[in-house]
Amino acid sequence: MITFNFESVVSSNREPYNNVAAHEELKSMMSRFDRLNIFFDIDEDGYEVIKVESTYVKRFAYQLNDKSANWLMAYLSTGKSEDFGIEPSEVQKSDQTNGNEYRKNMLKLFVESKAVNIQFTPEFRDRRGQLTAVANFKFGNIFFFINRDEDIVSYLQEKELIR
Repeated sequence: MITFNFESVVSSNREPYNNVAAHEELKSMMSRFDRLNIFFDIDEDGYEVIKVESTYVKRFAYQLNDKSANWLMAYLSTGKSEDFGIEPSEVQKSDQTNGNEYRKNMLKLFVESKAVNIQFTPEFRDRRGQLTAVANFKFGNIFFFINRDEDIVSYLQEKELIR
């Protein structure tokens, strides 16, 4: 019989996420005018992130703060990638812990802003129990994959965005 002794198992001390390197990679993608595909999420450490990818770069996470989010939106709309004043290491943990709730709140923020047209996948075409939406910009797309619940459905029906 095998006996295990877990007292000698040391917890792993992970390095903090290198958001500065992620920022540099994102800036490099912008300097090539890559069309970005973006997904909102909460990372394993509790930070608000985008998962970003392009035709040339595999998906990676980028932790957001207010300035970096505005920088990202400016790029998506205009193609301008100037990052003066952006401090990618100055991020704070999110009040939200659930990635689905965060994505739902971000979708509502985009709907309320009326800054961009959002396309919704009809329910009969979508995955069961899911709601899919895309905000299209000149230099990329933001994808929203959300669990379909009464709250988000009634909100979008009230706004006459889905039936």
